[in-house]
Amino acid sequence: MSIRRPGPRPRWLPLAAALLTACGAAPRADGPRLDAPRPPLETPRPFTPPTPTVIDIPRAPPVWLIARHDVPLVAVHVVVPYGAAADPAGQGGLAALTAEMMEQGAGRRGAAELGRAAERLGADLSVAADRDASSARLVVLSDNLEPAVRLLADVVGRPRFEPAEWARTHPLWKAGLAGRAFDPEQVAAVVTDAALFGPDHPYGHPVNGTVASVEAIGLDDVRAFHARHWRPDRATIVVVGDVTREALIRLLPRALIEWGAAGEPPPLPQPPAPPPGAARCVIVERPESPQTVLVLAERGPAAADPQQVAAGLSDIVLGGSFTSRLNLNLREAKGYTYGARSSVPFLRGAGLSRAGAAVQSAVTGPALAELRRELGRMAADGITPDELRKARATARSADVATYETGAAAADRLAQLAGLGLPPGFDATAAQRLDTMDAAAIRRALPALPSAAASVIAVGDPAVIREALKGADLPPPARYDADGRPIPAPSAK
Repeated sequence: MSIRRPGPRPRWLPLAAALLTACGAAPRADGPRLDAPRPPLETPRPFTPPTPTVIDIPRAPPVWLIARHDVPLVAVHVVVPYGAAADPAGQGGLAALTAEMMEQGAGRRGAAELGRAAERLGADLSVAADRDASSARLVVLSDNLEPAVRLLADVVGRPRFEPAEWARTHPLWKAGLAGRAFDPEQVAAVVTDAALFGPDHPYGHPVNGTVASVEAIGLDDVRAFHARHWRPDRATIVVVGDVTREALIRLLPRALIEWGAAGEPPPLPQPPAPPPGAARCVIVERPESPQTVLVLAERGPAAADPQQVAAGLSDIVLGGSFTSRLNLNLREAKGYTYGARSSVPFLRGAGLSRAGAAVQSAVTGPALAELRRELGRMAADGITPDELRKARATARSADVATYETGAAAADRLAQLAGLGLPPGFDATAAQRLDTMDAAAIRRALPALPSAAASVIAVGDPAVIREALKGADLPPPARYDADGRPIPAPSAK
C-alpha cells in the first residue's frame, strides 16, 4: 500500500487566510457552542417489514411478490427446500456442488456463453445452497427482466452438467476445502457441528463438504440430486422490485414451460435436535499457534420456535452487537481479542447457539473464564430494561437495513421460503419485538449458550490443556480440521 506524503506548504496559504479574516470570514462569536446541550433524540418509529403478496399462477410455483417501483431493478429467487441437510450419507457437499455445477452451462449455452449472456443483460445470476435450502438468484434491470428470467429458467430447469466442466470444477472445489484447514475460525465452526451433532446428523457436516466426502461425489450424483430436489412442485419464486403482478403472470409460465419433474417429491428433511451425550470438550491441535479460537455451544431454537424472537433480542445483548457484553468485556476491557460474539440458530431444525472469540494464546485460560462468567451472568440475571430498549432499537435497525433494497429483501424472503416459514413471518416478529416484556425474555434465556456449554478450542494443544485445568471440564477429545475424531493412542 502506498502512503501519500504531504508536499511543501503552498506559499499562498498565509495570504489567503489573512484575506479571509479581513473579509469577515473569521468565526462568529455568536456561532454554535461546542458545550451546548444536545437536542433530545426522538423515539424511533416502529418498523413493520412488508408482507409479500402470494400469487398462484398456473404452470408455475407459488410466487411471493413485493412490487417496488422506486428503482428500475428486479430481484428474483427460485428456492427449493433442500440444502446440505439433504446430502446423502458420506456425500457431504453434494447440494452445494450441484448448485455450483448449475452455473456451468444451461440450455443451449455452455459456461462461457451463459456468463456472457448474463453480462450483456447486466444481470447478476448465481446459485447457492445452505443448510436447509438451495436458491437460484437473479438481479437485473427491469427492462431486461424477460430475457434474464429465461436464462434463470435454463439454469434452474436445464443445466448441462458437462463432463469437461466437472473435470475443471471438482478439483478446484477440493482444493478450496483443503485450504479451509488453514483458517482456524472456519475449522472451529466445522468441528463444533461435527462434535455436537455427530457424523450422521443432517447438520453434522459442513455445507461445502470435506475433501473426503467430495471425493466420493461423481457427476452422476450431481445429476441425480438435481433431478430429485430441484422440482417446480417444491419450489417458491420470490420477486421484489419494479414489476407488476400482470407481467409475472404473463412471463413465468412461458419461461418455465419446460421445467418439470417426475415421480413423488422427496420428503422435507426434518433434522432432530442435537443428540444427548455429545462431546463436552474438544481440541483441534495447531502447535505454536499465536491465537486460540474458543467456541462455547449448545442446543438452540429452530427458526419457527416461539422463543426465537426473544432469544434473538437476548443474543444482541450477549454478543450479537459491537456493544454487547462479551465484546465490551473481552475486547474493550481486557484486550484479549479483536471481537467476541454470539449467535442463535435460524434453521429448520434445532441448531446450536454459540458464543466465542479468537484470543491471544497467552490469555486462553482467562478468556475462557470470562466467556463462561458472562454466560453464567446472563443466565442468572437476564437483561436490564436499558439493554432491552437498546436491543429493540438494534433489531429494528437490522430489519430496516434488510428491507431497504430490493435485492436484500429478496434474499431474506428466499431464506424464509426455504425454511417453510410464512411470507408474513418478519412482520409478525417485528410486532412481537415491540411488545416483548421481561418475562418473555426470561423464558428465552435457556436458548442461549450457558456456562455449562460444550467447549471447542482450536490452537496450541499445550496452551489449551493448561487453560482447561481449572475449568471443571471432562478430558478433551481430539478432532482433526474436518471434524473427525482422532483416536487416543493405544497404550503399549
